[in-house]
Amino acid sequence: LYAVNGNDLNVFNIANPANAIYLSKHSLFTTVETIFARDTNTIFIGSTSGMFIYDVSNAPNIERLSAYQHVVACDPVVANENYAYVTLRSEQNNNFCWRSVNQLDILDIRDLRNPKLISSFPMVNPRGLGLYADTLLVCDRGLKVFDVSDPLSLELLDVDEDFDAFDLIPYGDLIIAVSSEGLSQYRFVNGKLNLLSEL
Repeated sequence: LYAVNGNDLNVFNIANPANAIYLSKHSLFTTVETIFARDTNTIFIGSTSGMFIYDVSNAPNIERLSAYQHVVACDPVVANENYAYVTLRSEQNNNFCWRSVNQLDILDIRDLRNPKLISSFPMVNPRGLGLYADTLLVCDRGLKVFDVSDPLSLELLDVDEDFDAFDLIPYGDLIIAVSSEGLSQYRFVNGKLNLLSEL
């Protein structure tokens, strides 16, 4: 289990869930926002100063493979085998994210030790995101669905602007989206959002 606390990445053994064992702590020297496990060997960390890629195949001994530095901004990240998708945002209610930048960056990560920025797209105020193959979901003044099969272009497939989501959890073909007003559950079929319920 990997958990962040401020600037630190903490590693736990949870082979016995009733008795989790703390193994190690790794200082990242930056404020961490998200962890994304692409597979059992690789995790991506989004922070206010950049995206970090770690090899965790030999945990609790973990290795930083690379870092992609950007302007100081809040930074969630998701990834597949070839590309990482990083949203940068300015914070509207305080100065936590400091800079006034709102965009989606797409990085080529086929060489995990050398991620390369290949495209950037303007956003309104992006937050959480999720990935289904070549379909990217972004919480950006609503819940938006993009076709990202071509990393040099971005095609909007669907949007629900009635729900100002700030985070989402993909679960099979279900999406649970969170806003300050509550939860919305969607069925995700062929790039379209089908609202199932609201709480």
